[in-house]
Amino acid sequence: MGLLGRIVAAVVAVAVGLLVLGAILSSCGHGADEPQAPVTTSASPTPSPSLSSPTPAEPSPSLSESVTPPPRPAETATETEAPEPPPSPESSAAPDVYYENCAEARAAGAAPLIAGEPGYRPELDRNLDGVACESP
Repeated sequence: MGLLGRIVAAVVAVAVGLLVLGAILSSCGHGADEPQAPVTTSASPTPSPSLSSPTPAEPSPSLSESVTPPPRPAETATETEAPEPPPSPESSAAPDVYYENCAEARAAGAAPLIAGEPGYRPELDRNLDGVACESP
């Protein structure tokens, strides 16, 4: 047999080996085309014929079995949104604060007024940046 015959024989042997290996792996469930589904077991303990040997509550999974973790709960829109901060003590103490103008707010010691604070209103905010009665 010449050199070419030996090369062809080697290539055929490698191809046959790969086919055999692929067949073995696919029979084990490790095929590349199909995802492997996890195996779950729900075996209940069987009563023992003799009362002297205790039976475990649940059998431990063997190496050939895999245990699937419980699914994660679906996230809802409320979990992804930032929680609303609690109201500040000032806003709950005096919700009906009203300043006629910024001079009155400054005289009360409340200036500058931040949006959301008692006494803030857009009419007192010159540039509508959320801060009313800023120092000139």
